[in-house]
Amino acid sequence: MNLQQPRVSVVMPVYNAQRHLAAAIRSVLASDLAELELIVLDDGSRDDSLAVARGIADPRLQVVALPASGGPSRPRNLGIAQARAPYVALLDADDLMKPDKLSLAVAALDAHPGAGIAFSDYERIDSDGRLFEESTLSGYPKFAQLTGPAIAGGWHLIRQEDFARGLLHENFIGTSGVVLRKSVLDRVGAFDEALTYSEDRDLWFRIAHASDALYLPRIGHAYRVAPGSLSFRPGDQQARSRIVVLEREKRRWQASAPRREIDRRIAENLAAIGYEHRRCGRRLAAFATFLRAMSASPQLRWLRGAAGSFAPSLHRR
Repeated sequence: MNLQQPRVSVVMPVYNAQRHLAAAIRSVLASDLAELELIVLDDGSRDDSLAVARGIADPRLQVVALPASGGPSRPRNLGIAQARAPYVALLDADDLMKPDKLSLAVAALDAHPGAGIAFSDYERIDSDGRLFEESTLSGYPKFAQLTGPAIAGGWHLIRQEDFARGLLHENFIGTSGVVLRKSVLDRVGAFDEALTYSEDRDLWFRIAHASDALYLPRIGHAYRVAPGSLSFRPGDQQARSRIVVLEREKRRWQASAPRREIDRRIAENLAAIGYEHRRCGRRLAAFATFLRAMSASPQLRWLRGAAGSFAPSLHRR
């Protein structure tokens, strides 16, 4: 193994993940692709995460201590900047990588230089590691329409335009499931550190306008669903971030059909904000937000939402 020339760099941001971190690190180091580097970036953890990472001895492991940034984008970007390999894989600190995920993705990307990203299906586990969903992408109907006949190795090549159109309907890419071509990241940029949510889809959109994609219909990682993660926090900030990302994406399209689909998604997120206003008793704000949803994508349900903004609220803080 030549440690000076890793085939893939795995970037793992960490924040207060001491319970699951060792297992996540070891799942990477157990890869059947030995020529890798793992860059673990502790984002100002207040628990023993840093000590856990430093306690694992492997020459392929680098541990970097950072001041807290408030989100995963900055440590990911710093890890990407330090990556020495032509490919960058991402893994969250509580997820688990399957042993053959990297070797299969690297071989596929080597064989298809027009693809900037390789990703696979993934399973879901709970906090204790119990499997409760065997296949996540089987629940994405629009995505199923993108995958044509299999090519070598069981992979499916998704052409650039199909990839970009598909992402308008569903975010079917798990962040821990990707292996990215570093030259494409150099071209389109890495994660937007100003976004708290939807920073992953923002990057996928940019990649989808620059390259083809490769998909493998087998499990590449286990995604751990845990209370308290960013994906499960309440409030309307997720919807606001999605709107920012969707409005950026709308500017990339000239065709009317994609723009209508984006407007529909923007309206749905505006409505989510409107319902949050209603729940908190902010009636005028709710009314105005539902009207914005109606303006973005006219639907009767948004008018009903606006009218319901002045109904007595049963759920207030």
